[in-house]
Amino acid sequence: MEIPRLRAQIDWLLNELMRHEGSEVAISHDYFWAIHDARMVDVFEVPDVTIGQVSETLEFLDVDQERWEGGGAPLLGAPIRWLSYLLASVAAELEYGEPRHSDDHA
Repeated sequence: MEIPRLRAQIDWLLNELMRHEGSEVAISHDYFWAIHDARMVDVFEVPDVTIGQVSETLEFLDVDQERWEGGGAPLLGAPIRWLSYLLASVAAELEYGEPRHSDDHA
């Protein structure tokens, strides 16, 4: 994957999001399903799933930036994964709005 291509797509998407939503996106949920398992990329195995938290993930990214600088590419996996969780939370909010619970009947 070409990094400049990823950057261009991320920049375009965030610019479009700001155009439609302004400088903040309201997230109606703080928890999400997270996959932190090497089996995530093995479609023949079911990965372990855990619960993540939007507010905590934002905090990790804010506080730990210096920790990852200069550490090399392998150390960047965690913050990239955290960012992907936040982007997935934004996507879920935009696509579905407030989460429905299995006991809700519509």
